[in-house]
Amino acid sequence: MHPIFSRLEMSPGQAEPRYDGMAQSRPEQTEEERARAEALRRWKEGDSPKEEKKGFFGTSDLPYRAQSLGSSTLLEHWKLKAGISLGTTVMLLIPYFSYWIWFVLLPPLRVIVPSSPSLQLDVFTGNFHDHTIWGGWFLEGGAFLPSLFGFLLFFTYFYFLANIFIPEYKLKQHLFITILWVWFFISWATGIPPSPFEWWFLDI
Repeated sequence: MHPIFSRLEMSPGQAEPRYDGMAQSRPEQTEEERARAEALRRWKEGDSPKEEKKGFFGTSDLPYRAQSLGSSTLLEHWKLKAGISLGTTVMLLIPYFSYWIWFVLLPPLRVIVPSSPSLQLDVFTGNFHDHTIWGGWFLEGGAFLPSLFGFLLFFTYFYFLANIFIPEYKLKQHLFITILWVWFFISWATGIPPSPFEWWFLDI
């Protein structure tokens, strides 16, 4: 028998306790007994307390069943993620100030998308005069003006980066991006094309 029910068994001669939906309180009833009675009432009514998970920014997550897919948090707090992604994409238009984005955030993108713009592989090599499907450099490589496809590319990429930290930190995704980041700089230093897709079209 459950301990809660065993506590409620009455010895002969005692009055039968009544539970009318509210935990009964007697003067001699201890705090523990009142807590047990309240727990029994909640159990009978099917009212069990639910643990609320908190995300990276203290925001509430979806219920656990929505977390079962691991990356199902993609649409959680999408307005916040979209705002961060839009703001970062717009900062690419700021001459020279945007260089930190190309160094810190964008190297993995060149590994994933071989033809995507790269400060290191385009501007630093002097190959920034021609426009591509993603847009073009201006001010002699000082900043990048995305085309419609370029805007969608950068916006989507930055959205996925924001998803690593919002609503909760995702270690595996962060490690994956970090590995791509490290590989980009290794390939840049050694002269190897960063994307494996480029190897199929070049004699390496």
